[in-house]
Amino acid sequence: MIWFLITACIIAAVFGTRLFQIKRQLRFITAQLEERSGGKTEKKITVSLIDGNLNNLAAAINRSLSMQKELRAEVWRNDLQLKNSIANLSHDLRTPLTSISGYLQLVRSTDCPKEKKDDYLQVIDNKANVLKTLINSLYELSVLDVQQLKREKLDLNQLMSDLLAGQYDLFHKLGIELKVTLPNYPVWILGDRVACTRILQNLLNNVTRYAQQGAAIMLEKRESEALLSISNATPDLAQEDLEHLFDRFYTADKSRNGGGTGLGLSIVKTLLVQMEGTIDAALKGQNLCLTIHLPLLN
Repeated sequence: MIWFLITACIIAAVFGTRLFQIKRQLRFITAQLEERSGGKTEKKITVSLIDGNLNNLAAAINRSLSMQKELRAEVWRNDLQLKNSIANLSHDLRTPLTSISGYLQLVRSTDCPKEKKDDYLQVIDNKANVLKTLINSLYELSVLDVQQLKREKLDLNQLMSDLLAGQYDLFHKLGIELKVTLPNYPVWILGDRVACTRILQNLLNNVTRYAQQGAAIMLEKRESEALLSISNATPDLAQEDLEHLFDRFYTADKSRNGGGTGLGLSIVKTLLVQMEGTIDAALKGQNLCLTIHLPLLN
């Protein structure tokens, strides 16, 4: 009987000690969490007691804290991007409006010669068209996330050929020599015709705006994808620009005097995502290569 009592006491002492250690570890974890929430430290939660359950608890807390940290960083980045977008948009709207206001004052001036008025009115018309383009792009962006794209069988090769034929005179006028490599067979995809046309048109507009002498366009099939690559020289583009190339209102022209709104490639990416496609950018020497990936229609 006495041995039973001694054994019971030993077991009770062991469990009591274990319980005390666990409680102490829980208080230690609580203190670490309070330090983190107070901004005093960014260290991970640690435990000094060898206990599987406590270790699992600490690991789960650390995962949760890491996720919260990533979410805060994402919110901060989005907030910064929103502020930059608002600043860029304000600049893009203010610049043509300032020009329109200034030239209108010149046109209204009684001392303004007739031939000058015609020139000033042409400038006003050009600036108004810039504003119209920007506003139309903004409207398009506002409805992209909610609009439902159609799904129909499209020949991407034929669509690209038609657009290139329609813009041949413009490329010739700008002195841009195109090296076009298109297959002699259809490249069937499932997508929205209007959206696909806008994607290709925006990519070609990018070439007309930034290509200085020539550009290369190649369409090919690779496994289960249709790959369209467009490459042209962009000597002023830096490696860090690639990370933001598809951000809304982003333009590598820091002065924002190049006439671009920084919306074209953002619209391309948004439309591609809705059609289960992607776009990536790479710098090869001084050439920017944009490649879109779209799933082939089986």
